[in-house]
Amino acid sequence: MTELYLISGFLGAGKTTLLQKLLREGFAGQKVALVENDFGAVSLDAKLLKSGGYTVQELRAGCICCTLNGNFVSALVSLLRRVQPDVVLIEPSGVAKLSDVEALCRDQRLAALAVLKQKITVVDAANCASYCENFGAFFEDQVRCADTLVFSHSDAGTPQSESARRLAQKLNPRAACFSGSWDTFSAQDILQPAPPTPASTPRRPILVRRTPETSPFSTVTVSFDHAVDLKRLAAQLAKLQDPALGTILRAKGVLQSEKGAVLLQFVCGQWSLAQTALEGNELCVIGKFSKEQAIRDLFAAV
Repeated sequence: MTELYLISGFLGAGKTTLLQKLLREGFAGQKVALVENDFGAVSLDAKLLKSGGYTVQELRAGCICCTLNGNFVSALVSLLRRVQPDVVLIEPSGVAKLSDVEALCRDQRLAALAVLKQKITVVDAANCASYCENFGAFFEDQVRCADTLVFSHSDAGTPQSESARRLAQKLNPRAACFSGSWDTFSAQDILQPAPPTPASTPRRPILVRRTPETSPFSTVTVSFDHAVDLKRLAAQLAKLQDPALGTILRAKGVLQSEKGAVLLQFVCGQWSLAQTALEGNELCVIGKFSKEQAIRDLFAAV
């Protein structure tokens, strides 16, 4: 029977980076398939994983727990029967509730084909408190429902990391926790953690919502038909923090520039550009905003 692993985490936490670590270190010699769900028209994470030669099932146009719940189960059943993998790693959108995705993975249509083995949530230590305050329902659900918490952007022993760990453990005292540099623990440590100390109160049952709630998050994709100017791009990225645009949480894309193709990653005001062999020339922006055209106009001159 195929083992299912859920790799959850809020926008930009580092889910795909952890997934790549698990693939390299934890599943050698096994037949692995991946299910990728990006909240937007462009699945950059799927491109990255496909470039590594992995079988990837993409789900687009929304997050699993909102508009894609029916498609998700059908797509997963089809993947299991067609590929017959030993392991399926599922990376939901960063705005998906882990409890909803877990409920879908326990659908009766999957019962004879697969078993949910582990739920792992990547917690961004640098933005943990802010996410908890501003996006409590989504962020807290991802932490509370996890079996294992892996902290990113976390230097062991720093006040910020310790504060994030205390907050997460308060929300979920049952979970196994891994913090500090990811080089200090292996994929096997994560996949086979020591049993956490039992809590005095039982875990609440998963509730399956018959009518999925509307996501408060928005997404817009900007496509380019020319090589972008990287200096102009940097100037416009800095403007994403303008409150008049709303709250921009995440931006990512592959862009063609005068220096070749570059991979853009933007999380909460911080961004990076790196050379890439991936194809494409578009940028996906995610956050809480209503002025889609204002974001398009922002990048019109790059």
